[in-house]
Amino acid sequence: MDQFASFSPSGDFIAFNHDFNANSGLEIIKSDGSKKWTLFRGRTAFGNSWSPAEPDVIFTSVGPVFDSVKATVQIARVTFNSSNLTKNDCREIPAEIELLTKEETGNNAFPSCSPDGKHLVFRSGRSGHKNLYIVDAVKGELEGGEIRQLTEGPWIDTMPSWSPDGKLIAFSSNRHNPDNVDCFSIYVIHPNGTGLRRIHVAGPEESDEVDKERLNHVSFSKDCEWLLFAGNLGGVTAEPVSLPNQYQPYGDLYLVKLDGSGLRRLTWNAYENGTPAWHPSTIPNIEENVLAAAI
Repeated sequence: MDQFASFSPSGDFIAFNHDFNANSGLEIIKSDGSKKWTLFRGRTAFGNSWSPAEPDVIFTSVGPVFDSVKATVQIARVTFNSSNLTKNDCREIPAEIELLTKEETGNNAFPSCSPDGKHLVFRSGRSGHKNLYIVDAVKGELEGGEIRQLTEGPWIDTMPSWSPDGKLIAFSSNRHNPDNVDCFSIYVIHPNGTGLRRIHVAGPEESDEVDKERLNHVSFSKDCEWLLFAGNLGGVTAEPVSLPNQYQPYGDLYLVKLDGSGLRRLTWNAYENGTPAWHPSTIPNIEENVLAAAI
């Protein structure tokens, strides 16, 4: 299964993770699917973010997937020579892996790079709860770079996405019901920690429908007016027992505006459609926007 797609700044290439076992690592493929390269393998990686400002830098999470708060998972800066992506005889590209988080800080995952390439927002379990932090994207905390906590509380804030204009960070959270680890809604916050609000997608505030949402892997459109995400809003299309090796067989892709209006369903099938990525170019027709997803 190929997951966690992230487009290059030009949109010509996609970084992704293939499997989380024997073939785990970080790979790149041309957007038309014609050629693929390996940056590294034999090391579990997930949750990628290609720097919008540096075509030679991809951020990823290194460590076990879906593990505990204290499990050692680290944010890594992967640097390589992007000119190798033009060579037809090159299958493996040398890459330098630099860890940006300290080993003793627990579960650090799902980095998302700011538009200027200077900062990362990511999820960390260092406080005992999975909340969001912002760190220097070049130095990290190991080299004395600034790190600060963005959200705080006894709940799960995860899978953040920095808007292309730099003004908002969207993420999934169960803060409205911390005891339920199966239901997540979409929230947005300013990078300075102000303006936190929930986007009610499935129904109005405090309705039964909205509190049953399981919405993950959110990302912004280029114009920052729409959110793309995976969710359970369509129910289960087939019995899960008939779908082996699917993390969430009820997952389909949806679009919604920042105010919660205009909900649109993009996929409809019996398999998990998740970890979508939006093409970085400005595309006027929203119906033709989504070009990469792990299906």
